[in-house]
Amino acid sequence: MPKASVSRRPRRTRPRWRRRPADRPEEILDAALELFGEQGFARTKLDDVARRAGVSKGTLYLYFDSKESLFREMVRTRIVSTVVQSEAIIRAHTGSYLDLLVTLATRMWQLVRDPAAARIIRVVHSELGNFPELARFYFEEVILRSRRALESVINRAVEAGEFRPVDAAWAARALPILMVHSAQFQCFMGRYDAAPLGDERVFAGILDLFLHGVLTRPQAASGV
Repeated sequence: MPKASVSRRPRRTRPRWRRRPADRPEEILDAALELFGEQGFARTKLDDVARRAGVSKGTLYLYFDSKESLFREMVRTRIVSTVVQSEAIIRAHTGSYLDLLVTLATRMWQLVRDPAAARIIRVVHSELGNFPELARFYFEEVILRSRRALESVINRAVEAGEFRPVDAAWAARALPILMVHSAQFQCFMGRYDAAPLGDERVFAGILDLFLHGVLTRPQAASGV
């Protein structure tokens, strides 16, 4: 007598990988960064961000309650964290102020030349005038903190006799301006330059120009 056939339910196979909840905020921030860079802040919608990140809009709202909060967290994780580290370096430094300034300038260049930070800075320059609260947030958390840190180093260097008596308030503005605008050019316009300069050469030129303005013996900067 033939055996009765036994129906078997198909086995459920587990997905080969699962997205961990801890990864989702980072994925959402990455998606927002891409879209802000492509479309601008005003035109980007949270629906767009959720779609790009591969999550539902409800999931996005678990982490960020608005596009503004998303932008703030992006700035904190991508830029402010570096500012905080630089502040710690200043507090712990015991060597020459020239070495400290070169260290800070190098870190600043690496930050503003990073493609992710460059996109954020471009959005800041092009759109945040229409979003005063976000503009104030960025100014206080990034621009003002960076300026105060540089100004404190320059003032102490002047007191120690390493730098000549420069206008520290202006010098602390000038270096970031040179860095940011040079990095923006490298990122977004450099491809059109018929005689492009590499990043290392651009940074060396900025540093040389700046240090010749602040050192008591400008020729000492030529070896930096």
